[in-house]
Amino acid sequence: VIGLSNIGDAVLMSPVIHALHAAAPAATLTLVVGERARPLFERDPRVQRLVVMEEFAGWRGRLRLVGWLWQQRPDALIDLRQTLLPLVWRPWRAWRYMRPVPRRLRHMRERHLWKLRVQVPGVANGSRADHACPLAWTPRESAHVDQLWKRWSLDEALPAVLICPGARSHIKRWTAEGFAQVADRLMAEAGVSVIFSGEPDEEPVIEAIRALMRGRAHSAVGLTTVRQLGLLMQRVRLVITNDSASLHLASAAGVPTVAVFGPTDEAKYGPTAPGSRTIR
Repeated sequence: VIGLSNIGDAVLMSPVIHALHAAAPAATLTLVVGERARPLFERDPRVQRLVVMEEFAGWRGRLRLVGWLWQQRPDALIDLRQTLLPLVWRPWRAWRYMRPVPRRLRHMRERHLWKLRVQVPGVANGSRADHACPLAWTPRESAHVDQLWKRWSLDEALPAVLICPGARSHIKRWTAEGFAQVADRLMAEAGVSVIFSGEPDEEPVIEAIRALMRGRAHSAVGLTTVRQLGLLMQRVRLVITNDSASLHLASAAGVPTVAVFGPTDEAKYGPTAPGSRTIR
């Protein structure tokens, strides 16, 4: 599978990995992704070989990639990056990779699954209706999230809400005051526990929000990998997030999500988990 580069894009393509593994669980799966997407799959038990695209940078690197693919001689090739590799692999099938995605398919998750159905006919039949979580975790990752729950002394019987106020672009971020007010109302009126999460460089954003709050919220910054964050999301009742990788991770985990959108298109990137809502 020739995958994508960013974490959010990688999560959106994870249903392709799920469908492939469901169709051929004994197959050896090699996944090529960008460096930022690597953490999402590096412990995935379904992926036998993980290759970072940056290892093939530049024109010489691209030539090495062509030679590497020729040596691998895969039985199937899924190209989600629209490269020229299908021409090298089996040129008589290249037409499958050149077909434009129908305009009626707007969400990126469905567009990736459409490419899979076209490039490898029969593999993804029924995937549109399949809402099973497309991610897979290890027992060690589950145990780590259990320890966090105990560390925060959270009661399994009481609801918890996870808030992810970060985003790679500042224009996709809602205000610190807005997140602080929502968190305080949830705690005061609904009696929920609030957990904030984000990448390490988003910690100043989260600490600024916590400083504005009247109530006490927990922070998971620096305590989880992106994969463990997906497991943490499955433990909460609701995720509130900007348009970011966290949004797509919550959708993949099947958690109801309130997504705050600004300039981006919710039809392409909006939440897909049942019970989710989009706010502008």
